[in-house]
Amino acid sequence: MRTASAAFVIAAFAALGGCKSAPQPLTAADRTMAQRMDSTFAAAVSTGNVEGMMPGYAPDAMVMPPESPMAQGTAQIHGLWSGMMGAMKASLTLKQETADGAGDFMYTTGTYHLQPMPEGSAPAIDGKYLEVFRRGADGKWMIAADIWNPNAPAAPAPPQSAAPAKKTARGAR
Repeated sequence: MRTASAAFVIAAFAALGGCKSAPQPLTAADRTMAQRMDSTFAAAVSTGNVEGMMPGYAPDAMVMPPESPMAQGTAQIHGLWSGMMGAMKASLTLKQETADGAGDFMYTTGTYHLQPMPEGSAPAIDGKYLEVFRRGADGKWMIAADIWNPNAPAAPAPPQSAAPAKKTARGAR
């Protein structure tokens, strides 16, 4: 009888060990938080506030800008944004279209409109983005990965004028 009882207990533990609860679905509060983070980020870009762009990133986050190397970790990400904000002043509008996920992971997708300032100084850029969020042990959502790309290719660089051909002396010996 003890053998049968022990076998039953082992089988029960094995069966329960294989059962994992499904991750909790996202809540309306999770989606609202992602929307709020996007709004805060866009406002920081529009005022050139690099420090205001940083709080949403996890310490090991990755930012993958178009046609540029990836920046990983907050120090590299800060450097990336500082360089971009130093080169251009712009107004950014983000329109989040999806926020989905489960458990401790969420992703958002959307579109953006970047208007260099002052208006007319350079063409506006429209594109799309993807953010991947991870919830930390403290329950706070942080961006783990951020990527975007424009809908149209970058405008070609203006042609460089050719240097005048160098005259050579003929007949000199």
